[in-house]
Amino acid sequence: MSSTNSTFHADTVLLIGHGSPDPEGNAEYHQFAQVVAERLKMPVQPCFLELAEPSIIEGIRAGVEAGARRIVALPLFLGPARHQKNDVPAILNAAREKWPELELRYGTPIGAQYPVVGTLAERAASARDQSTPAIPDSATALLVVARGSRDPDSNGEVFKLARLLWEGRGYGWVEAAFQSVTPPNVVQGIERCVRLGARRVIVLPYVLFTGFVRNDITAQAQTAQANHPETQILVTEHLGRHPGVIEAVAQRYRDVAEGTATMTCDVCIYRHRVTGFEQKHGLPLVAHDHHDHEHDHEHDHEHGHDHDHHEHHHDHD
Repeated sequence: MSSTNSTFHADTVLLIGHGSPDPEGNAEYHQFAQVVAERLKMPVQPCFLELAEPSIIEGIRAGVEAGARRIVALPLFLGPARHQKNDVPAILNAAREKWPELELRYGTPIGAQYPVVGTLAERAASARDQSTPAIPDSATALLVVARGSRDPDSNGEVFKLARLLWEGRGYGWVEAAFQSVTPPNVVQGIERCVRLGARRVIVLPYVLFTGFVRNDITAQAQTAQANHPETQILVTEHLGRHPGVIEAVAQRYRDVAEGTATMTCDVCIYRHRVTGFEQKHGLPLVAHDHHDHEHDHEHDHEHGHDHDHHEHHHDHD
């Protein structure tokens, strides 16, 4: 186990994005990776889980061929779901067998860090300040909209983030919704805000880059606007390269370097018989094939080959 009073010095950071068929979204990701490299002052090797190149294995190979012997793999995922818990660890295990001399450590997802809360707060304030007519914050609802997951752990993180965003800011309400996979969707989330009395709803896309998910959030908000013409509905920018998000990624690197990167199993559906998810308990770890999908980025993140994530909790040792 790494000691918290000693620091691990990586040669390279492997920044693992999901990947998208949208070239603009992938371009934003590569720009993001460049900013992370500047922030950390070290090489960053971008790669993707699926739908874009290079793959994770190809990214590791590029790092090894460049001379890296110590790599920190950072999952550029907002919440703890199957990709982060299962697919990526399985691929990293395969990489350890292929390059046994390589020291490969794994980080944790970005999560509800306070710099991300601050990013959303700034996005909301900017939209509010640029809008007319003037509506008090007490009559304003913020709606944090994530992609959505079949993992309750990941969905719960969105509600935690929403609550942290509400604290101390004077908005009437801060609610959470999802673009797809699980309710409430954007239209339903806005409907709730209107029923609670909001005269203005500011929709905050809790996604990193542009693409179908980002665009569909806007489309759903436009549908809700047509349903409620008396309510002002605004959609902010997505997270992107905001300094708060870059800082959150830098913190996840520091967690690995300082030996403090951990994932809790308190509500993990692969460790516990969670109500409604009993069939996922104890399933084996299987690698996610980089090329086994004929779909776009905004697929349902369950493909019928679920796994446990026991390995993940030992990647920081």
